[in-house]
Amino acid sequence: MTRVMFDSNAYDAILKHADAERIEAEMFSVITTATQEDELRQIADPARREALLEIFHALHAATAEVPADWIASRDSIIGKAAAEHCDLLVTDDRALKDQLARQAPELRVVSYEDFRSEFLT
Repeated sequence: MTRVMFDSNAYDAILKHADAERIEAEMFSVITTATQEDELRQIADPARREALLEIFHALHAATAEVPADWIASRDSIIGKAAAEHCDLLVTDDRALKDQLARQAPELRVVSYEDFRSEFLT
């Protein structure tokens, strides 16, 4: 089973394409951190926030513990947790993707569109 982490921005794409059920059907092990949920909870539009949180809670299978000494940006926390616990990180954040290419080359990082075309076709 592929262990996948979705960056916060990927949940927008999941909602846009109505892919939540397809992701569940593929039997991924979706790993997350509290960071993604915190970012989703900060969305100003209440309807969009609730829709994204509903997807987040429906998909995630496990929460990666983030050690207290990981004082870093939200993106760095997501990247480090994905590198330690996942096979795949799905993000449309180019800076995060470039950072992980240098710091965690063993982690596969793909855009949502690439994830969708490879895994949900």
